[in-house]
Amino acid sequence: MLRFLLPSLIAAGFVLTYAEDARADVVVAPGNNDSGQVVVKTRPPTMVVVKHKPATPPPPPPKKQDRKLGLHFDVGGTFGEQITMGGFNGALRFRPKDHVGIDLGSGYFAGHDYQGFYRTEIPLTMNVLFFVNPQHKFQFYFLLGPGASFGRVDTITGVRNMTYIGGQGGFGVELRLAPAFALNTDVRGVVRHRVDRDPRPEFFNGVQSTDTSGGAVVTFGGTFYF
Repeated sequence: MLRFLLPSLIAAGFVLTYAEDARADVVVAPGNNDSGQVVVKTRPPTMVVVKHKPATPPPPPPKKQDRKLGLHFDVGGTFGEQITMGGFNGALRFRPKDHVGIDLGSGYFAGHDYQGFYRTEIPLTMNVLFFVNPQHKFQFYFLLGPGASFGRVDTITGVRNMTYIGGQGGFGVELRLAPAFALNTDVRGVVRHRVDRDPRPEFFNGVQSTDTSGGAVVTFGGTFYF
């Protein structure tokens, strides 16, 4: 009978040993940061490598559209005891850099000059604008540039056509309400000299005369960027 029990005891021992091995502990160890893997270790030593798929990064935000061209329109005027002139300007604005703008423009002004004569003028201007803080909605800027103007004056003795060259400079603010639109207001000082062929001086002060004049213009308008 012993020979029948011995195989049974051997089989039972083998089953118990296999069951003990099956209860092996599982240890999770971090893998290599560069490889993005997780290493699973078991005892008795068996190594299982589980590949970790990194989370998909969110798509990058859309690139901000650069609006380097614009159309600028404004109304303006110069006012004094004897001078009352007003009109409008239009300009093509180019912004090659955030801090720099270039305006090429023209306009039309009408009113009475300091002598009381009715006058109309068509200015041509090229201004460079220096924006101090273009990253803000409320932007300060300075402007400077040359210009010319063609005037027509109704005097007592008849009509005079005058041509001027000169320049202007000033400062202003731009309120960027949206990427495609902004409001502008500025103050510009103008100095110019008459260069037409009429030999008669334009201004008299007693026995002195001159063809050089100056003044200030206040403008308010808007710019459409595209």
